[in-house]
Amino acid sequence: PRGIHHYQQAAMKGHEPSRCNLGAAEYGNGNRRLAVQHFMISAKMGHERTLNHIKVMFKEGDATKEQYAEALLGYRDAAEEMKSP
Repeated sequence: PRGIHHYQQAAMKGHEPSRCNLGAAEYGNGNRRLAVQHFMISAKMGHERTLNHIKVMFKEGDATKEQYAEALLGYRDAAEEMKSP
């Protein structure tokens, strides 16, 4: 679909909400593995909502403990980097 194409283009340019939307689309299509990959990238870029998606997927058994921990650390690092002057 046309919307997905635009999300892909924006995600490749570093737009984390678009990466999150791609993850949500893949999740909705039943492709949990690809959804986690998109969510991991977005979380590591500092997108908080995506971190919550990974948390839910971990609780549902669709993401591993290691993936959740990696996303959490990546999110924290991105948040710290944004605070730095």
